[in-house]
Amino acid sequence: MFKVSLKFIFLTLLLILDHENDANEINESEVAEQLYKKLLKRQRAEQLAAIKSFQKIKNSDKHLQMVTLIAEKVFTTIQDSRAIIESSPFIPGVSEFPLDDKIRDALSNIIENTALFSEIILRFPDISISVLKTNNNWDIILQWGIAYCYQVKYLLDDSTIKVLSLASQELNHVPRDPNYINPYRKSQEEEERLEEEERKLRKKKKKLRKGPRLHDEF
Repeated sequence: MFKVSLKFIFLTLLLILDHENDANEINESEVAEQLYKKLLKRQRAEQLAAIKSFQKIKNSDKHLQMVTLIAEKVFTTIQDSRAIIESSPFIPGVSEFPLDDKIRDALSNIIENTALFSEIILRFPDISISVLKTNNNWDIILQWGIAYCYQVKYLLDDSTIKVLSLASQELNHVPRDPNYINPYRKSQEEEERLEEEERKLRKKKKKLRKGPRLHDEF
């Protein structure tokens, strides 16, 4: 199925809004910012739907493989986008929302990929932490990404800000709130326990099938 990119939708709607607002002399940057906020919420909803589908796969080995692949892509993207955004004139909270495609894409990549992996950390905590340990630079990039997202939190909705906060606490990047709890950790541990029991049962059945059998020799 053909999937329309977020960038294409953004540019199309921006052109439409720009045409409609010419007569009203509305600030183009403000229009772009409001549009981006709406599209970001849509993107986050799609991310969450994909993660929930991924959770339905009851196989920890596949979870590990997929989280590793996502991490490789996410942190490469954030690192490359960081280089672009830090060499640009854009200053969070000071500059207007960027209209330059390259700068806006870099900003979007940082926000979306940081939020995506933060969501994965909460829903697959043990796997995600083990993956982060395979590359020390990834944890550093993630900490930077979350800190940067807080600088531009005026672009984020409340649910995304909450995910970033919980992920930081889950990884002990910041002190945990006394009432902190990861609601997904217990469910994941239960799934892993059931999976392990099922694995042992299959192994036991296989062993019984291979055991000695009595044959009628008369």
